[in-house]
Amino acid sequence: MERRSILVPHDFTAVADNAVSYAITLATSIHANVDILHIVKDKKDKAKATTKLEKILADIKDKPEAVQVNFHIKSGSIYTDIASKADELHSTMIIMGTHGAKGMQKLFGSFAIKVITSTHVPFLIVQEQFSGIDMSKIVVPIDESQESLQIEQVATGLGDILKSEIHVVSEKKIDSNLKLKTAVHSGLFTKQLKAKRVAYQTKVLEKKKGYANDIVNYTTEIGANLIAFAYHSDRLLPQFDTFAQSLITNSAGVPVLVLNSKEAGNYFF
Repeated sequence: MERRSILVPHDFTAVADNAVSYAITLATSIHANVDILHIVKDKKDKAKATTKLEKILADIKDKPEAVQVNFHIKSGSIYTDIASKADELHSTMIIMGTHGAKGMQKLFGSFAIKVITSTHVPFLIVQEQFSGIDMSKIVVPIDESQESLQIEQVATGLGDILKSEIHVVSEKKIDSNLKLKTAVHSGLFTKQLKAKRVAYQTKVLEKKKGYANDIVNYTTEIGANLIAFAYHSDRLLPQFDTFAQSLITNSAGVPVLVLNSKEAGNYFF
């Protein structure tokens, strides 16, 4: 079986190193290699970038022998070339740091959404002060929309491989129609989890501080270290989607896995 690829965009900041560490740990469990990508604006910058990337590889400590770490340099834009490199490598996942001081890691809200929605590959965001690499519990929010179920395959696959417990959460609905649709989607999701013998729990969250904040609070309360959700928006300018932005940049530093439901494809989980 061909090994999977985890792509890690890197701009030589500490938070990007966090993303590499996260990727190597995950790669060990899902039998993947790690591909580090640095994007330069001009080809003349490639030599300097090569020297820095070689040092990053040399400085990696406790790398499992089974995991190969490679690096790639492209000239272009993060808004197009992360996606194109992921396609080229048939990457299973992209893991990127955010909240850094400069470069591509200065991605907040709308900019992060723009990068994430450029690709069909699941996109995992790691913050500078992230809560940890433990994936024994994964929180998966769904709603009444069909698109929210697009995360089912990715979450179920991870749960199966990593022996994680999946927490399927939803927001308490007053409208009976929305309540029924959400319940049906929760049932479809848990049916798939049960078929794969993945441990799960369901939880309807009371409205307290807004759905995004309620999800993060629940995640920290149960000691989970990953939130996974399908991004979908009918807005002409999806960068104004405050729900997705709030989850991605959550103050607890919980890593967040985002799937662009409009571009969703098949994955190697």
